Amino acid sequence: MLLGLADLGFINFSLAPRLAEEQAQQANGGRPEGKGTAQPTTAPKPPAVTSTSVAVAPTLAPTPVQAPPKTEPTSEPVPTAPASTATTEPAVVASAPEPVAAAPQKPQPAPEKPPVASSTDKPSGGIEDILFELDSNLLTLTAKGTLDGVVQKLKANPSLRVHVRGHSDQLGSHEHNLELSRRRAAAVENYLLSNGVPSSRISTEAVGGVKPADSTNTPTAWARNRRVEIEWR
Repeated sequence: MLLGLADLGFINFSLAPRLAEEQAQQANGGRPEGKGTAQPTTAPKPPAVTSTSVAVAPTLAPTPVQAPPKTEPTSEPVPTAPASTATTEPAVVASAPEPVAAAPQKPQPAPEKPPVASSTDKPSGGIEDILFELDSNLLTLTAKGTLDGVVQKLKANPSLRVHVRGHSDQLGSHEHNLELSRRRAAAVENYLLSNGVPSSRISTEAVGGVKPADSTNTPTAWARNRRVEIEWR
């Protein structure tokens, strides 16, 4: 068998040039290659390409994209602070800054004035009664000495005033005793006026024997009732 295959191969190799020559003569119109005018050889047409139909899948139209429905914006609820059950603390009010106190200025010394006593600043102690002799309105030396002390106090206190009240004993008539008590009060007033006390600071009154200092009917009581009382006002 191997020899048969070799023979076939040999035959194929010997016939190959002849077959090639015949194919060339057919291509040159039956003329042997190299004889006569050479015809142009046309290039063999390329084999038609068999188009392979490709099945194209039908394209689907794009589905329109629908816009999402518009929704009205809803306002978010404002969170409210939960009601506190605890006692509400009072609001702290910021206090305004305290004003800076200015340095105190040294007061200028005021000119000294003599002290003026008020009308209620009365001298301590009462005034001794001014005594008179029987049926007389003349001032004794003792009486004048007492009145000099009154004048000094009135001058030291310009707001001070005096009230002079004249009395008599119970002897004699009421009219006589009333007039006698008036003259005794006038005698004291004149002495004060003569020593520089203004009349506006002196007031007088006469009562006779209706207000005795001693109501007993004795010479000692009568002598005591013949008097003038001076009161600070």
